[in-house]
Amino acid sequence: MRRKIERRSRIDATIAGYVQMRSVFMALIVALAVLTTPPVFGEQGPELHIVQSCPLADGGRATLEIVSRGYKADEPFVTIDGKTERAFLDMPDDEFAGHVVLADCVHGTLIFALEYGSPYLKGVAIRKNPKTLAIERLYFSEKALPRWLYSDDSLMQVVIPNLGFETSKKYLVYKYISGKGQSNESTPMDILPEPRRKLIEIPRPRNR
Repeated sequence: MRRKIERRSRIDATIAGYVQMRSVFMALIVALAVLTTPPVFGEQGPELHIVQSCPLADGGRATLEIVSRGYKADEPFVTIDGKTERAFLDMPDDEFAGHVVLADCVHGTLIFALEYGSPYLKGVAIRKNPKTLAIERLYFSEKALPRWLYSDDSLMQVVIPNLGFETSKKYLVYKYISGKGQSNESTPMDILPEPRRKLIEIPRPRNR
């Protein structure tokens, strides 16, 4: 009798463990589906408002759109070739909401920045490579807005003045190499990465 009870207890424990593991597995599937499902807009979701739309190298457009999340809290999205995604794909698990402080078209590139907690800014420069037409995204995050853009067939750079005293250098340079991607961190420099005549000045917002 005792052996039967012990055997039954082991069976019950095994079943309970299986049920618990199955519940955890299903929860992971649901969480993954939520993270990977693209946002829905229009009649079934929140309304998107266009902030800036820029022509790209292939004749298409990159469009910055926002969803209002309340007073000075807008969530940014980008639409390219009919596909709408969150603006910052480098941090897909985070939902950024704040105030758009820069949105401009510069040399076939959409560049914008979001203030999501003063004095911190997060932004991205988006283009289609003039030669390969591949979509390229250069992300940056500093306390100052970018001042210059450099762009050719193999390289894209954003130059930001070091106003936040992050280092002892004058500039913080973010770099994207075509076919390789973006370097992990900015490069502090005392001189500009390219001759001034090759740099394209990014217009400063009127209220900054």
